[in-house]
Amino acid sequence: MNAAIQAKKLDALIKRLGTEHPEAPGASATPAPPEGNDPLVHELVYAFLLWEAGPQLAGEALAAIHQEFVDYNEARIVMSDELGELIGKRYPLAPERCQRLGIALNTIFKREHALSLAALGEMSKRDSRAYLDSIEGMTPFVAARVTLLGLGAHAFPVDARLVRVLAGAGACADDEAADTVASRLERHFRAGQAAPAYLLLECAPAESPKGAKNAGRNAASSSSRSKAPRTTKTRTSAP
Repeated sequence: MNAAIQAKKLDALIKRLGTEHPEAPGASATPAPPEGNDPLVHELVYAFLLWEAGPQLAGEALAAIHQEFVDYNEARIVMSDELGELIGKRYPLAPERCQRLGIALNTIFKREHALSLAALGEMSKRDSRAYLDSIEGMTPFVAARVTLLGLGAHAFPVDARLVRVLAGAGACADDEAADTVASRLERHFRAGQAAPAYLLLECAPAESPKGAKNAGRNAASSSSRSKAPRTTKTRTSAP
């Protein structure tokens, strides 16, 4: 299928989702951060929970974290397997997700001497995205979502789940790499169009993977620019 046809199918999908979800994008945006937590760190935590999982699971996991911990700094110092038990062993990519999230939060704390990403607001759009991409444990999907919704800069988050949504509508190939699709969508949508379009796609249910090979390729590509997380066995002292 050529690019022009895929682009038409993409526009048709967004139009259909807009009709099916008239409440979007508001209903599917990031939940409000708990009092006392840095808004961008909250955006990052939710994006990690959303990555390869979807809004329903992410919302449930976020609620569990808020119920268990006073704030994200307390969540930062627990071991990744404890966090995995909290969100549930059946959560997609639970071990990797929790390792990446813990490592990312600790990287931020070590850089900023606080669990805050407020410094990103003083950077250029290019530098803020580079900062996010450089955080250990980061995935392209999480960095793009924080960039788009937290910083208001142009990006388009895509993971394997969204590739399946798009492929089901004929807007991309089912074996296309997530980072390739993300680049194309960044070009297709103008800066002001990207957030509403992304949030509509976030509402859409994803088809089950057609095969382990394709699912594995896309899941791998959605974290291809980040280093594999190191397993953390020890606690970090709270400040």
